[in-house]
Amino acid sequence: MSYEEKIACKRKKCAGTLTVPIKIIQKGSSAIVVSRCPSCHASFKTILSLENKDKWGPIVGKQFFVCDVCGTYNPDNWQYSGSGYGMSMWHPYWYWTNRQERLKITIQCRNCRKKRKKVISSELWSDIAKIVEKPPEKPPVELQCPHCRAPISEGAKVCPSCNKEIACSKCGAAIAPGAKFCSSCGDKVEKFEVPAVSAPPKENVCPTCNEEYDKGSIFCSVCGQEINCDKCGSEIQDGALFCTNCGDPVTKGDLST
Repeated sequence: MSYEEKIACKRKKCAGTLTVPIKIIQKGSSAIVVSRCPSCHASFKTILSLENKDKWGPIVGKQFFVCDVCGTYNPDNWQYSGSGYGMSMWHPYWYWTNRQERLKITIQCRNCRKKRKKVISSELWSDIAKIVEKPPEKPPVELQCPHCRAPISEGAKVCPSCNKEIACSKCGAAIAPGAKFCSSCGDKVEKFEVPAVSAPPKENVCPTCNEEYDKGSIFCSVCGQEINCDKCGSEIQDGALFCTNCGDPVTKGDLST
């Protein structure tokens, strides 16, 4: 099976239309590609080996700059919109050597004018960016305490400004401000209360399938990802395995259907 066939829409009515990646994450020796068909808008998940990146990279890379709504190619109509890290960066043994930085890219389609946000691991972006001409420079990553937003140095486990721990004492995962339970292992967090830090309004976009959802929804209507805790109603953090308020396990989205 060719790589074109692997990322093609599986529905007969789409006749092999290439799907459009909306999320490309490096995990171990594989790349997890979450894509969407621009014709029927069905979502799919494909696992590709990094050993064959030179073969599938140009195909997936070009499709990354395609609008997943109308199928228009936008090689020069995109910009960086932020960056973040996967939870593994907080593990005490891989704290900075194996951090999983993820870049957020916004593409505004020249045809339908829709703005589409995409996520890609920085390790893969260096190869994908070669597909387009003169990509803008990657903005520097500023390390901040998640509690007080003060600058912190690489490898810091305690913020020098507010003296708060920034990693779970049991599993090493990042602890969000105000969390009562660790979002990775469910362990109860022991800490003092800290002042709330204002943040920009969050867009109602599912972290699994990249589709919009109605404010107050418990589950995403497209993939079933739990958006707000079905037990206590608290908002679920992106990538969390447990609710940070009550410790209830989080239902993950399914793109196989």
